[in-house]
Amino acid sequence: MDYLSKLNGKKEEIQRIIKHKQELLSHSLMETTDELSAYDQHPADTASETFEREKDHGLLELYELELEKIDDALKRYHEGQYGICDTCGQNIEPRRLERMVNTTLCYQCARARQDHFRGPAEEDITKDHAMADRGEAFTIAGYDIYDE
Repeated sequence: MDYLSKLNGKKEEIQRIIKHKQELLSHSLMETTDELSAYDQHPADTASETFEREKDHGLLELYELELEKIDDALKRYHEGQYGICDTCGQNIEPRRLERMVNTTLCYQCARARQDHFRGPAEEDITKDHAMADRGEAFTIAGYDIYDE
């Protein structure tokens, strides 16, 4: 398989998506909603548009991160390090490279890294469903929410 052409193709695709997202986000909110004023009779419509813009900003950031990974993979390719696992130094499986052209980890190292994920510390302290199971009272502003 020609990984260089696949990397370059992926890079072009992501650059095209980034350019499109940047063009969409370059317009003001009023321009995209076709409103004559900033005051709207339906504030929920503006809230929906604001949500969509924020979502597009988040997606743009993810695409930019993906582009950085592709650039790193191209650099590794030209240095002769492409397809070698960053952690163990073994060759990355060809099937994995076909699916994830910019990966830097072999299957085993990626799996080992994935298994050590820990959730936020808050999840260790509070379990909302367990609190109700033990019959503890849950109060808001001093009132038991289950009292009638």
